[in-house]
Order: sequence, then C-alpha cells, then structure tokens
Amino acid sequence: MPHCAKILFVDDEPAVLDSLRRGLCRCFDMATAAGPEAGLAALAQQGPFAVVVSDLRMPGMDGVTFLKKAKALCPDIVPVMLTGHADLSAAMAAVNEGHIFRFLTKPCPIPTLSLSLDAALEQYRMAAAQKELVRVTLENARLKEDVERIMRHDLKSPLTTIISLPQVLRLAENLDDDQRDMLALIEDAGYMVLSMVNLSTALFKMERGQFTLEPADVDLMPIIRKIVSVHAEAAASRGLKLSVHLDGRPAPPEAMLLARGEELLCYSMLANLIANAVEASPDGEAVTVEAGRDGGTARIVIANKGAVPECVRKRFFEKYATAGKPRGTGLGTYSAKLIALAHGGGIDMETDDVAGTRVTVCLPAP
Repeated sequence: MPHCAKILFVDDEPAVLDSLRRGLCRCFDMATAAGPEAGLAALAQQGPFAVVVSDLRMPGMDGVTFLKKAKALCPDIVPVMLTGHADLSAAMAAVNEGHIFRFLTKPCPIPTLSLSLDAALEQYRMAAAQKELVRVTLENARLKEDVERIMRHDLKSPLTTIISLPQVLRLAENLDDDQRDMLALIEDAGYMVLSMVNLSTALFKMERGQFTLEPADVDLMPIIRKIVSVHAEAAASRGLKLSVHLDGRPAPPEAMLLARGEELLCYSMLANLIANAVEASPDGEAVTVEAGRDGGTARIVIANKGAVPECVRKRFFEKYATAGKPRGTGLGTYSAKLIALAHGGGIDMETDDVAGTRVTVCLPAP
C-alpha cells in the first residue's frame, strides 16, 4: 500500500463540491468528482487516494453502491459517507453494506468534517503500516528459507568428502587400531552432521506435506548400537547403565531388526529419543532400548526412570515443548513424531512419577 494522504469528494451538486474546496483545500490534499461515474473515473485515473467521501443520494447510483464499487476498484481506501438524509436505515446500509468508516450528515461543520477526515487518514496509515509489516515478515521468512536451503545444499559437498576419506584411509595397512578408531570417529561425526542437514530438509518438507519417502530395508540394530556407544562415556560418568535388548534378551552383536524406511531419518529419530532418555534419567539408574518384531511392525521402546514434567506431558510431541533442560529446544520429540508418521508408523509416550518414561516407536517391517 503506497503512502498517501489524498482525499476524493464525490457529490452530484457542484455547489457542495465548491463549498468543500473552499473550506478544506488549505488543510487537505483533495480532489472532487461530480457524481458517481466521475468518481470511479477519478479513482482509476487520478489515484491513489487514501479516503473517499461520497454523498448518499445521487442520481443513477446511490452512495452505498458507489463506495462498494470504489472499494472493489481500490481496496485500500477508507470510505466516508456525507449526506443530507440522516435516516437510520440509510446509515445502517452504509455501514453494513459499504463498510463505511464514518457516516456524517449535511450540512457538516468544517471542524467536525476535518476531525473525521484526520481519523480516516490515520486509519489508512495504520492499515498501511500493518500491511507493510506483514509483507516484510513474509519476505524475511522466504529469505530465511532460501538461505537455509542454500546452506543445506552447499554443506553436502564437503560432508561427502569428510565421510568418504576415512573410509579410504582405513584401507591402508600401516595403521594401528587407535588410528583406525579415530578415522571411524571422523566418519561417524560426518554422518551425524549429514543426518542433521538431511533432517532439516526433510522436516521442512514434512511440515508442508511435500515430503516423499524413499524406503528401503534398514537394519535398526547397528543404528541403535552406534547411538548407544556415543552416549556410553557420559552415561558411565553418571553411573547410568545403558542396555539394548532384542525380543526380551540382551542383543548380540549380530542381531538384526529390519524396517522399511530411510536410514538417516531413522538414525536422527532414534538419536533424539535416546539422547532425551539419557538426559532425563536420574543418576545411577538404567536406560534401556527394547527392540523387537510385532507382526508387520518393528517396535522400539526407549525407557528411563525419569518422569516427564507435568507441564509438558500433554504437549510432549509438540513443537518447542520443553521443560527443565537448559539447552533444550523442544524439537527432538517433535521431529521424531514427524519422521515416524512419514514412515507410515507411529510414536507414543507413557510416563509417571514411579515407573518413569517409555517412548514407543513403531515402523513398518519388510
């Protein structure tokens, strides 16, 4: 909406327009039109106008009809009705049908008319400021999304090198075990960053209903073991016992649990949930990951003895729902739910102050 303070007066009586010009031309930027047809032509040819003041009773087209057409032609104008017929029905029609800002009667004293015009101009300026704020907000949001999209794209090239080089270097025969372990750590860190980049892209599309899953058979057990190993040292420092079970028994190294999905998304989902369980667990307690097959579903239950705070239990999977975690963003469980649903699965949480918290993830099995 352009900045404007111009006012158009429309009346079928030339004497009235002359009187308005004499009384108001020194205070306002104004134009006049003799009748509704001339008023519509003036709006199209002499605009933009901020305020349009129209007589009610005019031959060929009444003021309400004229102002409705004027609003259709110029949606931003503030309409004011000025008439010598001060009947209630006309006022109601003018306000309800024509969306009139003010209804004034003739003869209207110049000071009264001036105050109404000042109020109408202020209404126009407020609407203009609000519309500009909305425009700038949307433009900034689009710019932010564009920058994030470019960053996600540009990060993938160097990450591919970071991930692939350790794989090549580990083939060398002159490396000891410690060096191979360090290369494995570099590779894992690269995969973790890549998963975060891919996750942000995928979540962006999931929130807008634009995500298309490209499923494959994914073995969840190596993913779970890798995530648990990442937290092993921190857990040990707090006396936490981390354990992984498959079908009710400790999972052997060769254990498998297949699901249909995308590996990086499954990694990101389970990494968030296991990290939450480790952070929420009281010191000296156990954090368990129980995996298994239930018919056509791969089921993972992540349990700890900490209870979810009462204030976020009903909002546990909502965006930005967090409590008691200084660095918590409230996005971990929200993203986990999006990922589970995008895979055609589901996610659920049970918590109480005695038993602690269990988060159950279900994914389609092959």
